[in-house]
Amino acid sequence: MGRIAKDDVIVIGAGQAGLCASCFLSCHGIEHVVLEAGRIGESWRSQRWDSFCLVTPNWTVTLPGMPPHAEPEGFMPCGEFVAFMERFAGSFAAPVETSTKVTAIRRDPRRACFEVETTSGIRYCNALIICCGMYQSIRRPAVSLHLPADVDQIDVSSYRNPGELADGAVLVVGSGQSGAQVAEEVRNAGREVWLCVGRAGRIPRRYRGKDLSRWQVDMGYLDRTPDQLESPAHRFRGDPHVSGLNGGHTLNLHQFLREGVRLLGSLERVSDGMIFLADNLETNMRAADAFADAFCRSVDSYILDNDIEAPMPDDDNSDFGGGIGHYPATPRKVILQEAGIRTVIWATGFGFDFSWVGFPIFDEFGYPYTRRGVTEVDGLYFLGLNWLHTRKSGIILGAPDDARHVVDHVRRNLGSL
Repeated sequence: MGRIAKDDVIVIGAGQAGLCASCFLSCHGIEHVVLEAGRIGESWRSQRWDSFCLVTPNWTVTLPGMPPHAEPEGFMPCGEFVAFMERFAGSFAAPVETSTKVTAIRRDPRRACFEVETTSGIRYCNALIICCGMYQSIRRPAVSLHLPADVDQIDVSSYRNPGELADGAVLVVGSGQSGAQVAEEVRNAGREVWLCVGRAGRIPRRYRGKDLSRWQVDMGYLDRTPDQLESPAHRFRGDPHVSGLNGGHTLNLHQFLREGVRLLGSLERVSDGMIFLADNLETNMRAADAFADAFCRSVDSYILDNDIEAPMPDDDNSDFGGGIGHYPATPRKVILQEAGIRTVIWATGFGFDFSWVGFPIFDEFGYPYTRRGVTEVDGLYFLGLNWLHTRKSGIILGAPDDARHVVDHVRRNLGSL
């Protein structure tokens, strides 16, 4: 058998998790390559709208060796964060191969290594770190197939700005973090907006003198582990709505209502040019309010238990977002033409699909079984997934610690692979 070219390690994905893994591999002198289907930070480039800003403050962006941001309490625009990641990759000459999509991985039956099938050919390696994240595919519900042909449909990942939308009213389906931000922007542009409200919570941007991210870190909220969740399914719940735009601010459905957004229950079906809606708007709004209230009460208890000096909540709970208000009645159906709705923006979340990973290491949700990213398959690792190890595993703040742990495991075990 002839000798084959083989990398020590292949990293799949050049987002924050993959680049952190590459940085630590480089620090240990471990030969590797990073295979990226698009460009560095591709999802930040191509799946965000023009005005998007990070929803966590700049001080949470702590990639190895990079200096702190000059405005730690600010919120980077998306383009600035992409440039930051490019500088990070350049700081250690990350060996990234762009436009190289991995389509399958398996064990080579003839060789003691992984076989990695890509759009640029077959690669081989001793260890493999998968850093593709959780947002691999767009989830558009089947009811979308029944909308009239004259209604434009786009997914939130394809939305760029209100000026690109067709004239007329806009229906946003999904009130999670992205849906709420887009609904706010489109309404602020003077468009009529209808919003189908789901079960996503809300959270105040700032409360009792600190940003919510600072409280979450101080209280250990981001260090919670998956076994502390009520259900494994909660790993995949949408993030509460909040914004980093214009210095960061709270998003509140009650404020939306006062500003003229037409709130609706969940979308159930579409037929004959009409949308049919669940009678759950009040239930969902109360759930969002309860989520915010529970967060504030947990901060209050933490302040009291630890004898912390902090300002008392003001009348609107320190940027709580305009208070509560009332819970409106909602129609059970809307005739799209009569409402003037010409565009539907689907903000119904993303899915992940690891069917291309040829090993039986996944649970009933298709999520990998790991111990902090280390699988039972020797040499196979995951990084950058929600709740991989803790709550912060899937966000920028948690990327370096998990990557360091996985690379340490790679370094200790590479000789035996």
